[in-house]
Amino acid sequence: MLKEKLNLNGYKAILTRDSDKYTDNILRAEMANKENARIFISIHCNSLNNDNSVTGIQMLYYPNRNSSFGDLNNYELAEILMNSLINGTGARNRGIIEGDDYKVLNRTKMPAVIIECGFISNENEEKLLLTDDYKNKIIDSIVYGLEEYFRLSLLNSTN
Repeated sequence: MLKEKLNLNGYKAILTRDSDKYTDNILRAEMANKENARIFISIHCNSLNNDNSVTGIQMLYYPNRNSSFGDLNNYELAEILMNSLINGTGARNRGIIEGDDYKVLNRTKMPAVIIECGFISNENEEKLLLTDDYKNKIIDSIVYGLEEYFRLSLLNSTN
């Protein structure tokens, strides 16, 4: 759904997988690097054992990586997307977290983030994540955040 929306908005979105089958994370990073992607977004749902009360969106990023295109850095991408997602969904902000040991973050050559869209270990949030209405809020928020990121990157590169 996100790929379709991005393509409709003029982006060239490339999926590292299109089904729920395992794809090696190093291979995903290599695919993005080979395609010279401007950014890399990995979308997940979070889970926390034995705690049905935890809710919200988290964002992970690899610290201190700047784009080879002169765009904003990883943290700035994470911050823009997080703000857009929280504003667009009304979800709880669980924070932006440095993730040094995630291969899809530390092996990509472009700004990269992992978006944890919510906690499937929370029964109510899992139900919400399965609705088309909420999925569309997430998608619209990601697209809006990307547009903001590229707009600010353009301003940054002209200064």
